[in-house]
Amino acid sequence: MKVFQNLFLALVISLTIIACGDSERESVSVPLEYSEQLIDDLNGTDFSIVLNDMNVDEENGKDLFQHKYHILKVEEDSLVVDSIGWKTVNKGFFIKHENDLGMEIVSNHNNKLSRVARPVGFDWAIGNEKYGQWEEEDSTNTNTSTRRRYWRSNHSSGLFWYWMLRRRSYQRDYVGYRAYNTAGKTYYGNTMNGSTTYGTNSAYEKKKRSSFFTRRSTSSTYKSYSTRKSASSSRYSGASSTRSKSGGFGK
Repeated sequence: MKVFQNLFLALVISLTIIACGDSERESVSVPLEYSEQLIDDLNGTDFSIVLNDMNVDEENGKDLFQHKYHILKVEEDSLVVDSIGWKTVNKGFFIKHENDLGMEIVSNHNNKLSRVARPVGFDWAIGNEKYGQWEEEDSTNTNTSTRRRYWRSNHSSGLFWYWMLRRRSYQRDYVGYRAYNTAGKTYYGNTMNGSTTYGTNSAYEKKKRSSFFTRRSTSSTYKSYSTRKSASSSRYSGASSTRSKSGGFGK
């Protein structure tokens, strides 16, 4: 029985190694993420790094993972926006932020540096009485308990208006964000049928950044990466489950 158990485990391990070999592929790496370089370059200023786009390409037979960014900087009480073109990122960093399209992935305001992704403007513009106030949404519903409060910016800067009013930010989301942020977690809002309020899986981003979703669904390189990633996850999960079950085989 013990011999059979050992042969069974050896077979499982061999199949797992072969499977992983098929699904894993070498990727282009960088010694320092561009976001970390920006943290150094922008030291002493208030800024946010917004993930503007993502891409998976190929370079010399390796997977090439790329990001585009918007850099939001508060200068003399005005908002300045810089656009950063494609930058190579490491695979692990790419996977970490796959759900964070359109969100701040780094934020530094009031001498508080955070690498936890969050909706744009939360914690430094929205909820800050310097830039606006909470206002009750116009509604024909007379039931005050169901009315929603949203953030209304009163800032004179045109870019503040553009960034903070392009979609309404509701107080209930702000309260939810604060609870998640205290726990060091990313807040995506309500989730329904796989769709979230914020981030890559939101209806808002699918409309605003439609080019990304078109690219992801039509690019052979991107689809190959997604297939290999899904297969790898399934195999690791299956191997773990098998090992768990086989642990008591000889009892």
